[in-house]
Amino acid sequence: MHYFILENEKLNAGHFYQLREEDNYHAVRVLRLKTGETIALSDGLGTVFSGTVFSVDDGILTVQLQEKMNSAESQLKITLAQGLVKGEKFDLIVRQAVELGVSEIQPLHLERSVPHRNEKKAEKRLQRWRAIVRSATAQCRRATLPAINEVISLEAYLGQIDNSFLIVPWECEESFSLNKLLQKPSPAGGKVSVFIGPEGGFGDKEIELLGKAGAVFVHLGPRILRSETAATAVIAVLQSAWGDLV
Repeated sequence: MHYFILENEKLNAGHFYQLREEDNYHAVRVLRLKTGETIALSDGLGTVFSGTVFSVDDGILTVQLQEKMNSAESQLKITLAQGLVKGEKFDLIVRQAVELGVSEIQPLHLERSVPHRNEKKAEKRLQRWRAIVRSATAQCRRATLPAINEVISLEAYLGQIDNSFLIVPWECEESFSLNKLLQKPSPAGGKVSVFIGPEGGFGDKEIELLGKAGAVFVHLGPRILRSETAATAVIAVLQSAWGDLV
């Protein structure tokens, strides 16, 4: 069953809807969907319906919704606070984080981040990330479109976190492992923020800020992982222990 997202649209069984322009083109010109075929349509806010293609007239597909479907959302609400890394690597992190069920992605400009901050490219880069989020959400059939925010500093982000359990994989932590942490019950409310450093890791002042914010530092074993590997590995292990990855 092909899966589409119609952001922020109030969906109701029996009602008729048309897809977004780019999705409509893909459905009609690429997938060549026909009248009577079944698709799924989500509002990106947690609700998804099955639907039947009612008509394809003048290149415009109209779907009639049938009934609600189960949501593929984890009860564990993970925010990935990810230090900026080079373009293609960050794109990969975003896609894999969405597939693994994160609720939010917060890009961070850190001391050792590459590339350096460039305001002229910021909006274009954010739009690319949001397109990746949307594509990954549809691909893995999630009902909720994860948020991806504008790049901010670590200090600014720590100042706005509310009731979240902070986890920081850090190569200098030797005694406390992520495995030991996950033997404990999941945090009340199920909100977790995972901080992943850029190439080169966190700076000393950043580690100090995280410590003052109450973060728990963990190690990930004997090998030093790349930033993109660490992000995927930690989210997957968290979902396996406290979430819905089986």
